[in-house]
Amino acid sequence: MDVVLRPINDRFFHEQVLPFFTRAMGDASGALEALSNHLGDAQAFTLCQRLASSALPGGVGSVDSDGWMDLVDRLVFQPWREAPGGWEVGGSPGGYADEWDEALNLALMVEDPAYPYWDTKAARVVRDNFRRRPPGEQGLASLLAGQWDPFPEFPPDRVFVTQGRGEYAVRERFAFADWAWRPAKTVVHWQVNLPRKLERLLVREQERMKLPVLPERDEVLGYWTGRLNQPPPLSVLFSGLGPNAATWIRELGALTLHLRTAAQTKQGLAALVTRGTTVRL
Repeated sequence: MDVVLRPINDRFFHEQVLPFFTRAMGDASGALEALSNHLGDAQAFTLCQRLASSALPGGVGSVDSDGWMDLVDRLVFQPWREAPGGWEVGGSPGGYADEWDEALNLALMVEDPAYPYWDTKAARVVRDNFRRRPPGEQGLASLLAGQWDPFPEFPPDRVFVTQGRGEYAVRERFAFADWAWRPAKTVVHWQVNLPRKLERLLVREQERMKLPVLPERDEVLGYWTGRLNQPPPLSVLFSGLGPNAATWIRELGALTLHLRTAAQTKQGLAALVTRGTTVRL
């Protein structure tokens, strides 16, 4: 399984997508008609009209499932922009994709100072439990696992499902699914705190390796934070990363680049767990 991260237009998601999904839970036909009035995108408009015309009274279960999945995929994972004729898809979708377990491992290394990434079996247990019910305090890792924050006014696992994961607990204000998102203000907050978390990870490695100085520390941190375009060659392999340390450092750099780009362009982030080959977009 892979996980895909995409930047999303924050205003489009807040003003159009979230209200659409909320209304569609009980009135899919009305939600589709209302959404279509704001769309200049021919493909999405046609999908809305076709789904509305064939829908039975009721919520999302009353519409054609294949057409609904196509519409949701376009609304959430394409780059939208406002135009004179309404909202439309503009440009090629940019983003990040990697094997889900690897991406979650990298994110937990950054987000959780107690994550035992150097212990293969213990780390696997943490990741498996994390996926079953992702906690909300682990930033990017929680997003990759499908946890929702802020809490949605609709059950997200009824909107879009790839693996069948999901929970919607209204009393606890807790939800997770195979897909999730974060608003632009959260992404900016993550980016502000990212250098500190990355430096904390390097300090942990230095302490674990019992070195007075961690070789290439500044160069690795510079690559992760975007000050350097390429990672340095490693004279000492990071203890928690083993023989694939150079690859892991590059992969974490790709993940932080995507986060940094979304923050700089004031966009939100959407994550989707899917099946397929690992691709860098």
